[in-house]
Amino acid sequence: MNRRPLTALCCLFLIVSATAGTAHGAPADQFARPDAAGTIDARYTVDRLPDRPDLVRVTARIDRPRQVTTLSVRPPSAATVERATGLDPDGGRWRVTRETETARLVYTVPIGLTTTFGRRTADTADWTLLARQEVSLRARWRWHIGPRPTWNETLALAPGQDGVAGETAAYIGPHETATRTVGGDRITLVVPESADLRPGRAAVLDTVSRAKRASRAGPDHDHVRVFAAPNALASGGYTPSNGGPDVIVNAGEPVRSPVNVWVHEYRHTRQTFATTTEMDWLDEGSAEYHTAALTYRQGAIDAERFRKRVTSDRHSSADLTRPEAWDSPAVPYDKGTRVVAAVDARVRLATDGDRTFEDVLVRLVQRDERVSLDTFAETVSAVAGEDLDSFVRQAVTGPAPSVRVDALTASTRRGSADTAPRATKAAPVASATSAMGTANSNEDARRFGPTPSEGRAVSPGGWIALGLLVVTTLAGRRL
Repeated sequence: MNRRPLTALCCLFLIVSATAGTAHGAPADQFARPDAAGTIDARYTVDRLPDRPDLVRVTARIDRPRQVTTLSVRPPSAATVERATGLDPDGGRWRVTRETETARLVYTVPIGLTTTFGRRTADTADWTLLARQEVSLRARWRWHIGPRPTWNETLALAPGQDGVAGETAAYIGPHETATRTVGGDRITLVVPESADLRPGRAAVLDTVSRAKRASRAGPDHDHVRVFAAPNALASGGYTPSNGGPDVIVNAGEPVRSPVNVWVHEYRHTRQTFATTTEMDWLDEGSAEYHTAALTYRQGAIDAERFRKRVTSDRHSSADLTRPEAWDSPAVPYDKGTRVVAAVDARVRLATDGDRTFEDVLVRLVQRDERVSLDTFAETVSAVAGEDLDSFVRQAVTGPAPSVRVDALTASTRRGSADTAPRATKAAPVASATSAMGTANSNEDARRFGPTPSEGRAVSPGGWIALGLLVVTTLAGRRL
């Protein structure tokens, strides 16, 4: 056996292994012990400023894993930075210095989020109700080793503050809480002292608990927080992030109603599917339909009130795929509800009640892609076991379809959901080019699995495996 070629190959293998960690010109010690978790943690600690109404102080702690080589953050647009540790100003952003693993940024930011239907959060002399996106940073980063790092945000209250911090919302001020355990999971109702909770705590916890038991699509959170908003804020409700476990509902909202907002917002906590523009209506249309259906099945409304809600003629001629042409923000709530009701009835009739629209949502949640009209029609047909493509497209884009309400109110067998595993946690939407990531906490951001990164450097493990394969193969030929 000639050992010289084998010896040369081994030397080459050792050189490649030693230099693999410095891909893209990064220092070798950057890759010595990469963080296996690959998570960039941002923790926002909120402090009230009673003498400065409408403002809170936020201390953001940013922990960078070792494989993240560059990281910059941008505070909310109206924020005023008071202090920075481990960060350098870079235009309108703050760049984490190269040697820093934990950075801190202290800033004040106004609170007062307003949506299409009114004001949802506020900071007053006595209390604060906020959504996480009002105080959160926007981040960009680059990395060189391993899978794409994720951006993980948490909320906390400053020491001495009386309140409750959830994942995507927080209340600070005098309050009481009530908790219900459902199947080992918790539902916590947060009632501010300044809120007049008209349905009563037991009624709210009852309706949300029953909705939780009846829902199968989307992640089933182990702890859901329901923040009762002071009555002075807008009526209705708000979910800061679809798929997140926190909801905000005006304390004056009733339970015995086909538009039971407590159930509607709970349904948003189960929505982790992402949609194209032509299917954006599905978020509200499906939540509103299931609100009426679940409230009816709870016995809180009668069949006639349910029928009127799901057969509404309001906005019946709207093309749901063209939101820019809608004449009202209520279009998805009205026509969208009717379309979902009609589809649910067709699925039930086609399967003799074995499957329902909930099964359609189960499959949409499982798909690793945005829901388009094509995928929606395809999924409905697959669940129904018959071709409903034309029916679905006409219902969504044309005049509102008729609804077989009898199929929705009849006593039917409960359908069984697919058993394929579903992701229960996901990163904010972020695009990546080469080895660069971004994270934005936009109000309407959908939550779904991160996209694979492109153009990554080959990891040291990959080089080692390749080297061993080459050495072993060539050595075998010489033996």
